[in-house]
Amino acid sequence: MKLKFFKTRINLLTLFLVSLSATVFRIVLQAFIPPTAEISLPRSMIVEAGVLIPSFIAYALIVYFFLSIGFAIVQEGLQGNKIKKGLTFGFLFSVMWGIYLLEPLPTLFTNKLTEMLAYPIVDGLSLMFLGLLLGVFVGKDSQNLKNMDFNLGKRRLAIVTFCFVLLRLFSYNVIHITSSFFTSPLKTIIWTIISGSWIGIMYSILKRGIGVKSDLKKALTFGFFIYGANLLLFNFFIVLVYKVNIIDLIARTMTDITSITIGTYINEKIIQKQKRYI
Repeated sequence: MKLKFFKTRINLLTLFLVSLSATVFRIVLQAFIPPTAEISLPRSMIVEAGVLIPSFIAYALIVYFFLSIGFAIVQEGLQGNKIKKGLTFGFLFSVMWGIYLLEPLPTLFTNKLTEMLAYPIVDGLSLMFLGLLLGVFVGKDSQNLKNMDFNLGKRRLAIVTFCFVLLRLFSYNVIHITSSFFTSPLKTIIWTIISGSWIGIMYSILKRGIGVKSDLKKALTFGFFIYGANLLLFNFFIVLVYKVNIIDLIARTMTDITSITIGTYINEKIIQKQKRYI
C-alpha cells in the first residue's frame, strides 16, 4: 500500500486542512436544506444536551479526514490529471452516499421529492468539493496509465452486486435488520441491486490504486477501509441526532462490509486465474 504520503507532518496537515475546508463548506450548505417532517425516533442525548452543532462539526471533520486518507492511498492508481482524480473520487462517494440516504426504510422522514433529495444533493456537493480540494492539494497527474479492462470490470460488477444482494436478503430474513423488505419488497430489492452495482463500479475504478499484491489484502483494504470505514462513519451519523438500535446499525454495517469484501476477493481470485491462462 502506498503510504509514502503520510511520512511528513506537512502532508497530514494538508489532509486536515482539506477536510476542515470541506466541513465548513458542508455547514454553509446546511442553511439551504428545507425543514422536514419529524422522524418518529426519540432525540439523542447529544441533542438533549444542546451540543449537536459542535458534535456534527467534529464528526464531519473525522469523516472527511478518513475519506482524504483513502484518496491519498488510491490516487496514484487513478487515471487522468489530479483534478480529474479528485472529482472522480468525490463523485463515486457522492453517489454512494446518495443511494444510502435514499434507502427505503420505515423511518423515512418524508415522501416529498424536494425533501428526499435535499441531503443527497448537499452531501454530494460537499464530497465533490472535498474531491476537488484533494485533487488540487494531494493528487498527482498520471497521464500514462493504461486503460482499464472493462470486460473484467463487468464481471466485477456482477459478482459484487450478487454478493451484496445475497447478504442483504440474509440480513432482512435472518438477522431482521430494520428495513421495508416485507412491506415494500420490490422497492427494497431494486435498491439493493442499485447499491451493489454502484459499489462494484467504485471497486472497478479504485482497485488499481490499492498497491498490494495479495488478493486477500486487496479485498480487505477496499472492503474494510476504502468502503467499510466510510460506511461505518456514514451509518453512525444518525446516532448524533436520534436514539437508535446500535446492534441493528452494527449488523447492517458489518453485513454490507462482509458482502463487499467477499465479492472483491472472489473477483481478485478469478482475475488472477484468468491471467495465468493468458
